[in-house]
Amino acid sequence: MSGSTVVVIIFIKLLNIILMRGIYLPYKVEIENFKSIKRINFELGDLTILIGPPGSGKSNILDALAIAGYVNRFRFLDKEYDNNGTNLEPPYIIGRYLEVYQLFRYSDLTNPIKNHFSGDVDFNYEISYVSGAPRIVINEKMLNWDLKTLRSDPMSEIQSLVKTLPILETRLYGFDRYSLSSTNCAPNFCGLQLRLSNLSNARSFPASILSEIGWNAPYIIRRHREVISEIDDFLAKNLGMNIEIVIRKTGEMIILDNKTEVDAVGVSESISRMIYNVLALRSSLFYTKLYGLEKKFFILLEEPEAHIFPYFLDILTDEIVKAIENVNMIITTHNPLFASKIFDKIKNLKIYYVHRNYEGFTDVKELDIEKLAEDVVSIEEIMFKNPSEILRKYAVEVSKHEKRSYGAG
Repeated sequence: MSGSTVVVIIFIKLLNIILMRGIYLPYKVEIENFKSIKRINFELGDLTILIGPPGSGKSNILDALAIAGYVNRFRFLDKEYDNNGTNLEPPYIIGRYLEVYQLFRYSDLTNPIKNHFSGDVDFNYEISYVSGAPRIVINEKMLNWDLKTLRSDPMSEIQSLVKTLPILETRLYGFDRYSLSSTNCAPNFCGLQLRLSNLSNARSFPASILSEIGWNAPYIIRRHREVISEIDDFLAKNLGMNIEIVIRKTGEMIILDNKTEVDAVGVSESISRMIYNVLALRSSLFYTKLYGLEKKFFILLEEPEAHIFPYFLDILTDEIVKAIENVNMIITTHNPLFASKIFDKIKNLKIYYVHRNYEGFTDVKELDIEKLAEDVVSIEEIMFKNPSEILRKYAVEVSKHEKRSYGAG
């Protein structure tokens, strides 16, 4: 037996030991030609935080990851969506587009979109335009789908292909992204309070995890009633409020103010936001364990702290800490208090500063946490510093040839 063969055998044995012990390889992500992104790559921690000025492209990064990991829903279409494609969340709502060509950088269809995950799972997702139509190729296998049409049948041709692919799934939660504060109700866009207070406004799919759109919230909350109990206790103990949230057997929500039922729409929106975010995390963890998706499932949270009463941030932070033992998580935030709370509780954490480079494209730079600590620079200070100063002083790597004229974008 040759020396090289022995090395390969030892490597395979070590890799098997690592996987058996539940130690996972870190993920690296590469995105090309997507919306404002020309090309970026970055390594993920158990938790990855994206910070940066408005318009820098943080949400576009989440869009790219959400679209790539969307297809795994077809793997569980029978168990989660009653084997009916129309029960799925429309991908164009999740990824924010009307036509597929809008996903391409400046609608330039000459260069394909590329989204590559490497690490514990190798997942390569590409979209190009061929003969006047989008073509999706995942790990060199063509997916016969237009990224829009959802039929009222099992869509078997997609299910069959997806089940041959590596398992990788993403869910992108964002209260404001899906207009969940709305006081109106339509099939796809409806205020969460309206979904929760009236079962006729809700849908029962997916069966085991909160839909990003929130349309199955009453059904999911039945399994996670403790979420409401914990929020109730927090309101009473920490804020001295006489507001009580009651969940009926149906999963519908009643709000009592001084023991009198009130219209849920008239109660503080912070409560609805907390229910949405905590239920998303709690049900995602259940879903991950149910289907054996540990570290193959990605929770993407878009500004989960937005418009939440500061005391609620402790609950949210604790839920995030629990979840990252089994899932990967990427968060965008503008709130320095929230970022600081997370920063203090998680070891394998990566923080990236998202900005527009000198060409006007979205770029990401990892911030040197040790350097920030040496200079006693808080996350709050980072939020208010000029992008060029942040990149000059605290980026882990800055190319010598990179220009310094950074804008907010």
